[in-house]
Amino acid sequence: MPENYFEKGEKYRETYEAHGRNLLAINNAIENYKKGIKLDPKNILYHYCLGYTYHLMRRLMEASSEYEIVLRLDPPQMATEEDLKIVGKYTPRLFTNPIEFFKLKDLVVVIHPEKPVIAYNLFWEDDIDYPGDNDPSDHEVAWIEFNKNKGEVTGVYTYFHKAILSTEEAVKDANLHNQRARINVQWGEHGSLPLRWEKLHPEVIFEKIGKRIKIKNMAQRYQELSKSIKNPNHPLAKDWPKKFKGSYKDFVTFSKYIELRRPLKKKKMVIISKWPNAVINQYFLNYNYFPKKQWPKE
Repeated sequence: MPENYFEKGEKYRETYEAHGRNLLAINNAIENYKKGIKLDPKNILYHYCLGYTYHLMRRLMEASSEYEIVLRLDPPQMATEEDLKIVGKYTPRLFTNPIEFFKLKDLVVVIHPEKPVIAYNLFWEDDIDYPGDNDPSDHEVAWIEFNKNKGEVTGVYTYFHKAILSTEEAVKDANLHNQRARINVQWGEHGSLPLRWEKLHPEVIFEKIGKRIKIKNMAQRYQELSKSIKNPNHPLAKDWPKKFKGSYKDFVTFSKYIELRRPLKKKKMVIISKWPNAVINQYFLNYNYFPKKQWPKE
């Protein structure tokens, strides 16, 4: 019975994410998760799903309560000096547009306890299109998969507006640069791009509801942002750029380097857990952020 409730919950949540934030769907997801938890109160995955769903709705107090239960049932491990060395070794090389307006605010790194993959969670000061969303940050993610024995990168994955992007060229380039993948960051909206992103056609696959959704590519995003950001007259955006000024060539130029090892060394926000959004919420950040997919292969 719990499986049935959570299968339904996942379908309703994916319907919400795929079809324009349908409140009826998300409330149905929450009700199914709650019914399942009543039958299986110590199921970690189900508590996480409920917390994540609350987080999607910006119901942060309820999300935090569920995340607290998740981490009580499955406590994270604090990173050792050896873990910090591994994280430092695979830390990506980050490149932004030379006229990027927002600064990188925080970096939280989560190591998977069972799989050789590291999540580098990037928090920018804001998103150019959402000054009034009550999230004082813009959460993006890059994942690095590696071979423990050979010490080589085996996968580079980036979050790009719900889509997960990956290329073989990004892996090869990482291993040519001491296992440090190159990640390019879109102006203003901060979608993360692996090397040779140009050949990709980004889309999101919602498996539970059998839905494939194409994501606007960089050319389409340039067309929009070169005309205007979404809320140019919002009071909180009074000092922001009102549009991207420049050609498409300028838009896809990523020449400003950000050394991620600096915030890594300074704050050491590194932890080992299956539940990135939960540990970020409970252990590291005292401000809200919009939760993103935890791992590239879930």
